[in-house]
Amino acid sequence: MKNATKLLTVILSLLLVIVAGCKKKDISNDSGGIFANSEPLCFTAEEDSATISMKRIGYVELNPIPNIEYSYDKVVWRTFTAESTVITLKNTGDKVYFRGNNPHGLNVNLEENSSFIRFETNEKKTAVSGNLMSLIDPTCRVTKVPDYCFYDLFNGANITTPPELPATILGKSCYGGLFSCCRYLETAPELPATKMEEGCYGSMFLYCRSLKTAPKLPATIMAVGCYQSMFDSSGILEAPELPATTLADGCYACMFYYCKNITTAPELPATTLAPACYSSMFHNCDNLTAVPELPATTLANYCFTFMFEECDGITLTPRLPATTLADYCYSEMFSGCHNLTTVLELPATTLANNCYEKMFNDCINLRNAPEILPATTLAEHCYERMFYHCIKLESAPELPATTLVNRCYLSMFLYCSSLKSIKVHFTEWGDDYDTAFWVAEVSSNGIFYCPNSLPQEYGVERIPYWWNVVTF
Repeated sequence: MKNATKLLTVILSLLLVIVAGCKKKDISNDSGGIFANSEPLCFTAEEDSATISMKRIGYVELNPIPNIEYSYDKVVWRTFTAESTVITLKNTGDKVYFRGNNPHGLNVNLEENSSFIRFETNEKKTAVSGNLMSLIDPTCRVTKVPDYCFYDLFNGANITTPPELPATILGKSCYGGLFSCCRYLETAPELPATKMEEGCYGSMFLYCRSLKTAPKLPATIMAVGCYQSMFDSSGILEAPELPATTLADGCYACMFYYCKNITTAPELPATTLAPACYSSMFHNCDNLTAVPELPATTLANYCFTFMFEECDGITLTPRLPATTLADYCYSEMFSGCHNLTTVLELPATTLANNCYEKMFNDCINLRNAPEILPATTLAEHCYERMFYHCIKLESAPELPATTLVNRCYLSMFLYCSSLKSIKVHFTEWGDDYDTAFWVAEVSSNGIFYCPNSLPQEYGVERIPYWWNVVTF
């Protein structure tokens, strides 16, 4: 009994030590918790005479007006009023801190009145640090960012470093445009959230030309437009990993648009796509040479539209295994890829409206097209301008469809000046628009293979002038 009492006394003593230690370290067991960095948002001048102010963007008064304070020493706090308070940091190294009590966010009615606030700086560079959440809760206990909270907050500011963004629960468009047009921003904050919300990171680093490294993006389930234009026209050297397998409308649209430094695309493992999910994702990435595998077999309208448009480093297309297409799914996917030479097999047998429209438009070095486009039933505009201005293409894919539909082959081979061979299986010419200009400006000599029942009519809507006809 005496030993048991002694053991109990030791255990109680240890518990008291642990609790005391927790209190000393401010460890909290409440639902909010305290982040490791509870420092308020801080601006540090990197040049003399840097100024910081706030401006309202839009034509409607803010309601309610955000509650924001500022301090030079974190002891004495003064009211900061958007559009009237201007802070001047006279000397390099001077600091000013900001905090606020805005549990519903800085831009409460943004969705309704389209007005919001953002920080304004002069031409002098400043560094930003601290916890951005101090503008919502001065104790930095907050774990959720309200809808539109920090929308465009630093847009165009001459900042070189970002504050911390530790919140893990996001709101709609909460970081939309946060650092947009911050031309001197050199680093990105960590983005630990794994659950996306509509537009949460949209245009976040748009035009950040000095940004070289992208943050990790661990989320596996996307939301509508969550990464749309996130790094558009930025200076990042490498795209982050994108492990998501559950996509949403426009989730990656324009994500790396005009990112001239990217050479390799990340893996895109999703097999079921969403409307416009990859639309313009790598548009104008001139130095992109390694394209990812695209294993998706369930497509959606506009899913690949403009995905690699004007990517001059691409020479070979990835495999596209889907056999059932969606409206505009491949429209202009490789349009303007001037160094593309080879297109791999396109196995789709069920087409959709405009599905291949302008897919290889202006691919001036394309020489090797698929041997056959196997679909036997066409859809409206399905192959419109598919190989427009492919001036080195000599042989067209075999076209086994037996009946034409509205504008299915419109301008399909227009300006293919080296084209010398076409094989079709339709037995009647349709409306002139079905094949309007489809062989205009092709080679002046070639062979046209067709069923013997097809009327041998010539012209830019029919069989190319001066070509030999071989029937079967």
